[in-house]
Amino acid sequence: MDIRIPYADGYQSLHVNDNLAVEIASAKSTPAIPESISKSIANPIRFENLNSFASTHRRMLVVANDYTRPTPTEQVLRKLDLNRNDVTTIVACGTHRRPTEQEIQRIIGPSAPFGGKVVVHDCRDNENLIHVGSTKRGTDLWLNRLLFDCDGIIVIGSVEPHYFAGYTGGRKFLLPALAGFESIVMNHALAVDDYARITQLEGNPVHEDFMDALEIFGRSEDIFSIQLVLNAEHQVSYASSGHIVDSFRAAVKHAKETYVPSVSAKADIVISVSKPPMDIDFYQSQKAIENVKLAVKDNGIIILVSSCRDGIGDRGFYDLLVSGDESVDPHKFGFHKAIKMKRLLGRVGVSVVSDLSHNILRAMSLNPFKDVQAAFDKATEIKGKSARVLIVFDGSIVVPVPSK
Repeated sequence: MDIRIPYADGYQSLHVNDNLAVEIASAKSTPAIPESISKSIANPIRFENLNSFASTHRRMLVVANDYTRPTPTEQVLRKLDLNRNDVTTIVACGTHRRPTEQEIQRIIGPSAPFGGKVVVHDCRDNENLIHVGSTKRGTDLWLNRLLFDCDGIIVIGSVEPHYFAGYTGGRKFLLPALAGFESIVMNHALAVDDYARITQLEGNPVHEDFMDALEIFGRSEDIFSIQLVLNAEHQVSYASSGHIVDSFRAAVKHAKETYVPSVSAKADIVISVSKPPMDIDFYQSQKAIENVKLAVKDNGIIILVSSCRDGIGDRGFYDLLVSGDESVDPHKFGFHKAIKMKRLLGRVGVSVVSDLSHNILRAMSLNPFKDVQAAFDKATEIKGKSARVLIVFDGSIVVPVPSK
């Protein structure tokens, strides 16, 4: 059979012999329900409605995801009536690089929403951070000053599985999205814990640290949350609004149904595709490797397909990965990703189809290939003609779970 594999803004062709057992996993095929945004805003959880919220909160901070998420923020903004408010929109970048002007326009539209201003969170700009305390796990919490200059906050997020936080969205708008660099590093150091797992919230130290930060910040009555679940085409299929925690938990239920498909068995070869915008660099694309590890056999092969158009991403992560030293301070940024990758490489082989330098990939103990066909042919040569093959479209958010 011939299969089109998404790559950057186009496709690569993959030919698979008919004698191989091939299974395909992708997000659940759910219809686009754009009206769910308006319905959820009109009937929020534990809030009266958005109009009431907007009338009692004059200075509004609208929090938007950055370019690494497919969140249709502009679509949500068109549903809001905030023209009588003093509105600042902040692009919540966490540790990610500053978005380009073109990326900002793709996120929020061609002009500043509601005649206000647009700012970008910079986690290293200490002058614009305020210290609010420490979490139970010792994360020193510094938050963007604008959170304290407003009297109302509207959070627009999308919820999908996250390989160590359990799920994205909801409480993440605060820590890490609008937190200081050191706060994020301290929180992410918890990701090496065995309970920091994909789709797990209960007992997950990273998630619980997020929740602790939210409790320290307080002001839940001043936060109006709009959480989305997208379908395989990145269209809105579900929305929940209102209380920051309750709207998140409602979305998690639907996200699990959408993004956690069951597959028949573990595979010898797993092709995991990181689609735009999550293919921006290797640091982000690693999620597509972590998300499929439950579905690959010991000594199997994962083939990551991701353009990594911006390169590696954080250089510290790369330096840690190639150092061969696991005694590094876990509070060094990128440590959690490097350790998780090293642990996985002890169990399976990882090949990468990308625009990255082959020398860079080899330095990280990864096998580079120019196209998916070459990577697949090599994998089948190693695993044999009876190999089981799993192809995961949108591997950055889809988590295949073997039924046996």
